[in-house]
Amino acid sequence: MTIFFVHESTDQPTSKGSDVATFSLPLRSALTRWRPTPYFSFYPRSLTQLMSAGLLGLVLLLVAALAIAGLYVEKATSKGQQAVIFSTEAVRHSLTLSELLKDMERSARIYQVLGNESLLANYAQLRQKLNDTAAELVTLEFDSKIKNTISMLLQKEKQVFAELATNGPGADQAANTVEIFAELRDIAATLIAHNSLSIETRVKEMKDTAAKTRRTLFWEAGVALALVIATALWIIPPLSRYIRDLDQSLVQIGNGNLDKHISLKGPKDIRELGARLEWLRQQLQQLESRKQHFLQHFSHELKTPLASLREGTSLLSEGVMGELNNDQREIAVILQRNCLNLQQQIDDLLTYSVSMQPFQSFNYQKLQLDEQILGVTREQQLQIRAKDISLITALDKVSIYADTAQITTVLDNLISNAVKFSPSGGRINIELRTDGQWAVIDVADEGPGISDSEHDRIFEAFYKSPSTMNENAEGSGLGLSIAKQYSNAHGGNIEVINTHKGARLRLTLPREPQHG
Repeated sequence: MTIFFVHESTDQPTSKGSDVATFSLPLRSALTRWRPTPYFSFYPRSLTQLMSAGLLGLVLLLVAALAIAGLYVEKATSKGQQAVIFSTEAVRHSLTLSELLKDMERSARIYQVLGNESLLANYAQLRQKLNDTAAELVTLEFDSKIKNTISMLLQKEKQVFAELATNGPGADQAANTVEIFAELRDIAATLIAHNSLSIETRVKEMKDTAAKTRRTLFWEAGVALALVIATALWIIPPLSRYIRDLDQSLVQIGNGNLDKHISLKGPKDIRELGARLEWLRQQLQQLESRKQHFLQHFSHELKTPLASLREGTSLLSEGVMGELNNDQREIAVILQRNCLNLQQQIDDLLTYSVSMQPFQSFNYQKLQLDEQILGVTREQQLQIRAKDISLITALDKVSIYADTAQITTVLDNLISNAVKFSPSGGRINIELRTDGQWAVIDVADEGPGISDSEHDRIFEAFYKSPSTMNENAEGSGLGLSIAKQYSNAHGGNIEVINTHKGARLRLTLPREPQHG
């Protein structure tokens, strides 16, 4: 395993235009400021080198395993082939010896009867073939005893030929000598039996060699597998750690946690990527700060003239500046109502801006949810009575740990939304129950309802349903979006539940704080 010591470089790419200083300087500052500790300084130069080294190691292991396996198979095959060839040739030569002896015996016996010299010449040719075959058989044999047997066969045959050539046909000595061929046939049969047995022995040796080769290849495969696993363990854990740290950093930025410094450890390219993410975090943090500053300044600049307008319309409607006729009073009331509506929309915009900050400081405390719901409904009593709405509650005793102000805002938005869209003389049902470790609140009204296509869109900022926009144009479209943000920040959720009449919204909150 090769360990590299990485020398960090602070060179960064630049781009044309006014963004050069904005991008390069913070990124260069982040790279310069971030130096790994000595313990974490020994990394591969890049993630590509780490993966390439690991893949190359695996390829080399596989090639080595295949090469060794090929050598073992080649060795076993070659040895088996040689054994079969030698044994087969030995049997063939033994059979040839047996056939030659039969032909020679036949020629010798006929020569004794007929005395034809051509038969003796034919015998001489056959014995030459016998000697050549015996010589080839000797080269194939490794057993000295068998070699001595072959030598004895040739000696006896030589004795027979000498008697035939010396004594001539019909001689008693020559006739007795011919009977030696029976011994020669027995010797040839012994050679055939020996070489046949040798084939069986060689076949058994081949089987043993094949079994040994299988065992060797099995152990080789085990060693190769162990090395592959070791290589994988060398590559996968750090690679997984780099990806996990990168994923956590991306999730951190995606969730808006812009206060936590980002630093990634690993190869140079991973550390440089971490520096870029740190630069991005700083840029987003600056943008968020500017946005908050803009909203605060914007609301302040609007509230001052708006307060004057509200005060002026109030004075006009109260007749302080003189009595107004009916038309003038109606205009003053319209102006006053729109000023209040504009003030409410400014407050909603500020509340929404605060709700979009993911890492706000939550003031967790024990909250009696049923009592909080009743408190919110009491605040809505004027609107409920004005529309003659029947409010039906079924509340279990449920307590949770949450930020009281935010949960109150969520409940107020849900209930006021139901009151706003309920028809005169309608009914609102509020239920509170527990489901394991969750508190579940259902708020149902008899208004125009929510279509299936709007189940998700109603939680978008500034969205207004086309079916209710004309009747409730004064709304900002931020109430449910704020409620959704606050409930999600607590680890809960708000969803639309299908119902035959009106709308039913379900708020789910954990009974214990969610830490993530």
